[in-house]
Amino acid sequence: MGPENSSGPVVAYMDAQPVDISQPLPEITPGGVSAEDAAEAMATASKAWADLSITMEVAAEGIQEFFHAMELASAVWLARIFEPELVHRYVHTKKKRIRKKYEKRILAWFREVLG
Repeated sequence: MGPENSSGPVVAYMDAQPVDISQPLPEITPGGVSAEDAAEAMATASKAWADLSITMEVAAEGIQEFFHAMELASAVWLARIFEPELVHRYVHTKKKRIRKKYEKRILAWFREVLG
């Protein structure tokens, strides 16, 4: 996410497809602004803001998933030392439901230890 260069439009990617946020804002000079020009500028700005807010929502979801994965990795790594039975069952379980159960237990233990 971000501009290709400092003067280009901002480009974000959703599902590996680029979402172009390229509505250029019109230049407004003091003294020469009519009501129609101001309304048009506001409409363009609202479209650009809508595109940007969608991009920010997608980025926030990705960041949240990343931090959850980092927390789980840290919890499993620390639990290997202090709670090896939980980790053994978590790693060697094939069923998703049971694996999720041990994931919750490991995360609860980790949060309790770190307080």
